[in-house]
Amino acid sequence: MKKVIVISLCIVLSIISCKQNAETINSSDKKENVTIANENFDGSWELKQWTAELTNGEIVFPYGEDAKGILTYDKFGNMAVQVMKSKRPKFLSEDPLNAQPEEVWEAYNGFIAYSGSYEVDTSSNKVIHRIRLSSFPNWVGQNQVRYYEFKDDNLILSTDLIGASKHKLIWEKLNTTLNNQH
Repeated sequence: MKKVIVISLCIVLSIISCKQNAETINSSDKKENVTIANENFDGSWELKQWTAELTNGEIVFPYGEDAKGILTYDKFGNMAVQVMKSKRPKFLSEDPLNAQPEEVWEAYNGFIAYSGSYEVDTSSNKVIHRIRLSSFPNWVGQNQVRYYEFKDDNLILSTDLIGASKHKLIWEKLNTTLNNQH
């Protein structure tokens, strides 16, 4: 129970502080090495692991060790990401607009998604997500900065300190189709 409370607190703190930690890049501040899209990013990626390192050094799994997610970048500079807890309870109703408040809370507390455009700054290994749509309304219109590293078939995205934790997401490149779901 204590671990669930700590994880929930980390998520809430992360969401609250993202607005404060989001980096805005004006078009006049763009550098030559910032490109709209990057062929290394192009395609779909499956979440392998999402960890958060707390300020005390403890490593936690915000959506559990078996979180699910898809991240997609296209060659035109568009991106979208969805991440969820793998075992979210189903609603009693089949109508998503007819959920009980507790059901909505559980579903929202186990899912995050956003989409928009992206730019890559190769000199600092940053990818900037320019958010147009988000399940978290405060992110709409913001830029979220992630540090990136390519290792084997993986894309590793990490954050600076957000609230009480630094986040690290490991993504594995999918084949050209999503037909090979696990």
